[in-house]
Amino acid sequence: MRGPVLLRGKLALITACVVAVAITGISVVTWLATEHNLRAQLDKSLLSSMPPLTRRSPELGEVRIFRLRCDAPVPGNGLQQVLQGIQVISKVNISCAPPGVDPVVTSDDDFVDKTTFRDGVTQSGQAARVLLQPLDNGDVLILSRSLAEIDDTLAALAGVLVSVSVFGSLLVAALGLWLTRRALAPMELLTETAEHIARTEDLTTPVTVSGQDEVGRLGRAFTSMTAALAESRRRQRDLVNDAAHELRTPLTSLRTNIDLLVRSERTGRPLPQRDEVLDRLQAQSQEFSDLVTELVVLARDERELAREPVDVAEVVDRAVKRARSRAHGHVFDVDRSEWSVLGDAAALERSVLNLLDNAVKFGPAGSTITVRSRPGWLTVTDEGPGIPAEHREVAFERFWRAPTARALPGSGLGLAIVADIVAVHGGSVRFVPNGRGASVRLNLPPSR
Repeated sequence: MRGPVLLRGKLALITACVVAVAITGISVVTWLATEHNLRAQLDKSLLSSMPPLTRRSPELGEVRIFRLRCDAPVPGNGLQQVLQGIQVISKVNISCAPPGVDPVVTSDDDFVDKTTFRDGVTQSGQAARVLLQPLDNGDVLILSRSLAEIDDTLAALAGVLVSVSVFGSLLVAALGLWLTRRALAPMELLTETAEHIARTEDLTTPVTVSGQDEVGRLGRAFTSMTAALAESRRRQRDLVNDAAHELRTPLTSLRTNIDLLVRSERTGRPLPQRDEVLDRLQAQSQEFSDLVTELVVLARDERELAREPVDVAEVVDRAVKRARSRAHGHVFDVDRSEWSVLGDAAALERSVLNLLDNAVKFGPAGSTITVRSRPGWLTVTDEGPGIPAEHREVAFERFWRAPTARALPGSGLGLAIVADIVAVHGGSVRFVPNGRGASVRLNLPPSR
């Protein structure tokens, strides 16, 4: 069974075919040009060999000095053999030639009224080049030269050109195969690396293809792709590990409360703190629901987000409305201007809502939550205890919670979701200094 034709073989074959066509074309043009030049030189030689037919006399003017007689008793008598291949045909289509001349086969078409060249055949069957020169008495002078030498020269040239074409094509095919093998060596190395990664799933395998050509660009693009995939796999693994770690404690608490209820039902002993246990179960189930929602948001690919103009003022209004409905006793001081950003409205609303929920969580009852929005930025400020300067960078990491907030409900993913959403939209998020409480600033590139 035949194996697949490799790329280097295809390139070598294509190169050989192109060169073969080029060499063949050049050979044909060379042969035709040579034939034309040889015939032109022969025609010029025949024309220069034409004997003088007249001369100018002071007394008589133009006098005919070349006289041809074809009616002499002895054939050719009176006909001057001035060169090889001379003959004459009379007005009555009688041809005569000097002894030893192989005359050209004539026809009625040979009676011409001007100097004419044509190809002809002698009586012995040899090809000849013929010059027809009309005379003033109606006869036609014929000069001829054999084409044997030209034909031999052209045949020899054709043999040389065919040999050059064949051997040149073979040489180019071999050279093309060698060159393509060398040129595609980086591609072969890249293919082996890709096959190794596909087989072992080791995205850290280095790609050693270099250079500034297309193969080098492909190698660098492949390296960037594997690095991005490795980073994505690492983030997914970290997310799963962090989620498993964070879920372990609430799962243990949830299992303990369920065990207490089950034991109470099976033994028939009333549980004194039954209402408290049920409240905890309800709170923990809601916490799990919120955690799953946040994990889904974090796991979303940025390509799933929309890319359309978003009115930031509307996003702020919707987020404040949702936060106000579940934050009784807090005052929202909102001041925003009209501006827009290119992105996903739902994702941006969630990021603002997370900041508002944090402000509600950490702000004392009856405190004011301040929201300010201008083209390019948005801030949410609360009146809570704030966050120490040494924790302002790590606060945006997944599952991070301040030591003083670990007793409060939450998963530690709110600010991480905000950071991810803002980063996807080409912006940044950070804590800014504030006299009281915490103030978070979102920077987003406005679309207008």
